[in-house]
Amino acid sequence: MKLYILPKGVWVASHVLIILSLIFATVFLNQVVAPIVGSWVGFATAAIWCFVGGLCVVFSAAFRKLAAKK
Repeated sequence: MKLYILPKGVWVASHVLIILSLIFATVFLNQVVAPIVGSWVGFATAAIWCFVGGLCVVFSAAFRKLAAKK
């Protein structure tokens, strides 16, 4: 299996899009859903950001090990 590593510009662009989508989801939750649901929106926002951050940590470690095998 050949391991493909993203060029720096593509990596930055993909992470900018991921962070922008998180920001837009946060704004949506706080502006649209918060008046309807109430106080759980802050918890949901924090949970989404922590989940994505955890995925980033896990995948970076996994891909680092995979790249070291090559």
